[in-house]
Amino acid sequence: MNSIGLLAAGDAGGEASNPILPVWNEIIWGGMAFAILFIVMSKFAYPAIKNVMEARSEKIQGDLDAADTARSEAEGLRAEYDSKIAEAQAEASRILEAARAEAEQVRQDRLAAIEPEIEDKRAQADADIEAAKARALADLRAQVTSLAVGAAEQVVRSSLDEAAYSRLVDDYIESVSS
Repeated sequence: MNSIGLLAAGDAGGEASNPILPVWNEIIWGGMAFAILFIVMSKFAYPAIKNVMEARSEKIQGDLDAADTARSEAEGLRAEYDSKIAEAQAEASRILEAARAEAEQVRQDRLAAIEPEIEDKRAQADADIEAAKARALADLRAQVTSLAVGAAEQVVRSSLDEAAYSRLVDDYIESVSS
């Protein structure tokens, strides 16, 4: 027989076996082995696996709880940090406002201190202006008086006709200007 024929004949004395279904004695021995293995696994392995899974679940839940606690603490710290920043900003604003007020007060004090000096200088300048004005008026009066006296002398010495009077004033103006 060839090898194909041997495979087709099988072990059961020439009966053709079904390639999908195993032989009945294999089914019985496999079923008993499965039942024994199932009993042993359910008695010993399943509780151990269950305990490991429960421990892992508890550890994961503990980690989640710890993460929630850490997140809550972080949020609390952030709120505290934000409030401290707000306090610091308020304090900075207060200090800045106080510095501005102090600078304004210093400016006002300096203006008040220098104001009398400014008034003294202004009064001195007004007095100098008045004195210069008085000197200029005195000089002007002296010159006008001198001109008037000189013109009167010339008028008295000469006759009172119009042409002579005009010539006399022109001569006097030329003599005064030179």
